[in-house]
Amino acid sequence: MFRSIACALIGLGCVTSGLAADKLPLALSASAGSRERVDALVQFPLSKELAAAGPLRLMETTGGNETPIAAQVDPLGNRLWWVAGGVLAAGAKRTYRLEAGESPAAPGIAVAESERAVAASCDSRPLLQYAKAHVEPASGINPRYGRSAHLHPVRTPSGAIVTDEFPPDHLHQSGIFLAFTKTEFKGHDVDFWNLAGGKGRVRCKSVKGVSSGPVFGRILAEHEHVDLTAADATAGVGAKSGGDVALNETWEVQIWNVGMKSGYWLLDITSQITCASDQPLKLPEYHYGGMAIRAARSWTPNEVRFLTSEGDERVKGNQTRPRWCRVSGLVDGKPAGITLLTHPGNFRFPEPLRVHPTMPYMVYTPSFLGDWEIKPGTPHVSRYRFVVHDGELSAEILERLWQDYAQPLTASGT
Repeated sequence: MFRSIACALIGLGCVTSGLAADKLPLALSASAGSRERVDALVQFPLSKELAAAGPLRLMETTGGNETPIAAQVDPLGNRLWWVAGGVLAAGAKRTYRLEAGESPAAPGIAVAESERAVAASCDSRPLLQYAKAHVEPASGINPRYGRSAHLHPVRTPSGAIVTDEFPPDHLHQSGIFLAFTKTEFKGHDVDFWNLAGGKGRVRCKSVKGVSSGPVFGRILAEHEHVDLTAADATAGVGAKSGGDVALNETWEVQIWNVGMKSGYWLLDITSQITCASDQPLKLPEYHYGGMAIRAARSWTPNEVRFLTSEGDERVKGNQTRPRWCRVSGLVDGKPAGITLLTHPGNFRFPEPLRVHPTMPYMVYTPSFLGDWEIKPGTPHVSRYRFVVHDGELSAEILERLWQDYAQPLTASGT
């Protein structure tokens, strides 16, 4: 089950045939194509047999020189991943040899699960924390604002925290989260976003697994979108349990060891949502709700800056349809930011983006384009990448990173 869920989430197709283990060593090549690549992720599909055959070692052979490369097998998607470091010019290619053996030791992504949270770090530097247990708000705050199933804190490579939790002006916006606002379930209105109303919420059901490695780490978690308006909802004040589950959701959170030396790293979240019953969730037209970021508390109205892929700032960029949007500001006197990228395979891509005129928050909102629904038997899959960075990454770099996300490098073998 774990593998089948991941196959759907990854969206790359689980390879069930390919080059067998007895074909090692394999000559591989990765071509940049029509544009320059910099520190680009590379994937190579493996047969099930090769993925399970034992340790694999990757050697770069470009130009006749041999260099060991840190690589990692993804057993869920039957793929080998590595980073083509440095600049790969348009039209150029790198060559490799894949063989049996241990990969070289290298600093990587470490993911550790505790009773209340899952934390990820790179070379002992903390990157993010996922709230698997219910986080209570501070004393004196309505307990309904407590929540789980979100990421906070999220840190840049230098350690700057670029998310917030329980911000005073909107206590229901915490870190990176996904929730729908205006919905209809079983004939009545349910709001999973505005927690103080007590109509609904999203919570973590379980963490299905975690993994670490030199190229990426992963968290696979199950969420429940819960209707609290039902007559039999027996949830406590903080709604940690009880209610009528409308949707089941699986989050694949993938933390990539890419760009650290250049002041950024990559975070992917793939969401797969299914109906928990034979009843659909209807989503009428509305101006916000979906995958969201509540950014650093220090980014007050006069301090926060937004930039979209179309060159717009926060007011002009609101409810436009950009491929990506950067939010940035100063953290402890130094510039930092987080950029949200949407995937071209998403429903209504590029989805309209709600950019708040004063607060450091944004959310991709397919409902802005009109009514839709999540139907029983039809999973709703959406994918997003976050670039977490020190400084203000330029529009040129962010566009290159989006292009890499939309059209990743795939190696071929002989």
